[in-house]
Amino acid sequence: MNRDSESMGACLDRNSSAGTPEPAQTALETVRSAWRAVVRWMDRQRQRKHLRQLDDHLLRDIGVTRIQARREASRWFFE
Repeated sequence: MNRDSESMGACLDRNSSAGTPEPAQTALETVRSAWRAVVRWMDRQRQRKHLRQLDDHLLRDIGVTRIQARREASRWFFE
């Protein structure tokens, strides 16, 4: 190994230990973040679907009017 290779290796070690994210790690975090968003959206849609199906008696129990329930159920999944 020559001196240029050694200094290049030391430079790479300093960069990775300085907290610079690896491209693969950054991509993985992006995918994870996107997956969490999709799961949240699906969960909201499921909850809104159930809210839409509640009868007036159950809506009164949770303190929500039919109009409020319809308004919430009609929102976009990402809201």
